[in-house]
Amino acid sequence: MQHPIPGTRSVRRASAAALLLLAACGGDAVERRANDTSEANVAEVDQKSSAAATDKELAAFKEPADSVLTPEQVNAFLRTSLLQFDLIRQESKQYHEKAAQMAQRAEKDKGGVVSGFRNAVDATQWLAGFGDLIGGSYTRAARSQGYNPAEMEWVRQRMGEVSGYMMMRPMYEAMSTQATAMRQQAEQYRGQPGFDDASIAEMLKNADEAEKQAREQLASAGAVVRNLEVLHRARPNVTDHMWTAVSMAGGAGLLGLTGLSDPADTTAVRQLNEWRRVFTDALANQVTPGMEADKQPGDAKPRLDAPAAPAPAN
Repeated sequence: MQHPIPGTRSVRRASAAALLLLAACGGDAVERRANDTSEANVAEVDQKSSAAATDKELAAFKEPADSVLTPEQVNAFLRTSLLQFDLIRQESKQYHEKAAQMAQRAEKDKGGVVSGFRNAVDATQWLAGFGDLIGGSYTRAARSQGYNPAEMEWVRQRMGEVSGYMMMRPMYEAMSTQATAMRQQAEQYRGQPGFDDASIAEMLKNADEAEKQAREQLASAGAVVRNLEVLHRARPNVTDHMWTAVSMAGGAGLLGLTGLSDPADTTAVRQLNEWRRVFTDALANQVTPGMEADKQPGDAKPRLDAPAAPAPAN
């Protein structure tokens, strides 16, 4: 006959309680991280660290099979992108100064072989440095906050997919609406002179094909639609206009702002400021003025001269 070791049962109970406590604490930590709306400091970014995810960082992240984001990842994306904007804005000053120096040198010694060669060398270094800034700013901004750059790059790709879906969705929805109108029109023409059964059938067939194509395109979005639902749950006050801007700017949007390297290009600076405003409001779960839900897509544009609508109290 076996006898229980004294104290074993109490040890098991204590171990189980400890595991439950650890699980609860872990859950609380995840929730706090998902709701952290603070903005990181540019000074904490190590500009000398790798501009791309390291092998260790790549190995530490495994893509989820369903390709669906989490609220914590959405929050991390917003915070990382905001720090990226600030990093680019701060570091671009030295490139503006360098560009001004090269311009002054070229103006002072027009046609000079020495100054021309020096400018050519400086320009090559300047382009390489600025390219490293734009290309590596997101990775370094993520790493400095304790996020895995490999994971954050995956998140950025998912946000890029959301951007494409958001831009195409109105077109597919319009196709469905047009298909309904085509059917109604076909029925109105039925029996009228010049419209036989064959022509009516052709109109109805075209309507069915258009509607089918629209449905298939919307249905094929799959994980993208689920990710959009995650965005809505994570930040319910943020409008779809804002999410479109966030996913586009955070995806490949910065690559289009080539004017950031030119101190005289106010358009690029304004665009960066507008994007930063939308990201800041999205992080705070607020509506950016000019990006309200009732705006038409073509009219939705962030206003920098007005305060955001505050998030409702919990």
